[in-house]
Amino acid sequence: MNINIAIADDQKLFRRGMAALVGTFQNMSLLFEAENGKELLSLCESAVVKPDIILLDLSMPEMNGLDALKILKEKYPKLGVIVLTIHEAENFILATIQAGANGYLAKNAEPEEVELAIREVVKNDFYFTQPMLEMMRKGLTKKTNAFSLENINKLTSREKEVLQLICKQFNSHEIAEKLFLSSRTIEGHRNNLLLKTSSRNTAGLVLYALKHKLFDLDIPAQ
Repeated sequence: MNINIAIADDQKLFRRGMAALVGTFQNMSLLFEAENGKELLSLCESAVVKPDIILLDLSMPEMNGLDALKILKEKYPKLGVIVLTIHEAENFILATIQAGANGYLAKNAEPEEVELAIREVVKNDFYFTQPMLEMMRKGLTKKTNAFSLENINKLTSREKEVLQLICKQFNSHEIAEKLFLSSRTIEGHRNNLLLKTSSRNTAGLVLYALKHKLFDLDIPAQ
């Protein structure tokens, strides 16, 4: 499968560097580059072939990345968006995930991590490093009092089990094998989780699980 990529960043040198880097990744093609949110939305609208993944800067003129992200997710909910930014603070991460971002990359990330992030979002619908998960947990801890236990009680024990495996970056097929269920059944659980938690995507489910302490970051995937 070929992965179609678009890049939006107002810094021409960085954008061209990312474009060149994507060109070195196997089975990936760069569709277009944009220098602000407005241009990105216009190019997405006119593109015959839509991107699978957008690498999106947050700080851009005319329309910033966060505003563009919200519109993109309304129009193209299945589009994968990886936010590129120098802002590694939990409030920035939480805001982008709540707006529908699928992953988050620091602008000083290694080339290998850029490729990994793209492939993980295509495969599992989200990409977070362990430090980012820790940062998200810290940010959510500050707001714990705002959350009610009612939402947790809406989930069945099987749904919680599936959610925990999603958070450990297993895809539907792998979860199905672990739980001796069909992939179709797991997809049903995933859809129920999205509905019950009002999450936009799998990244939102991870955020929900962190918020309600439904999985432990310190326990590695088995």
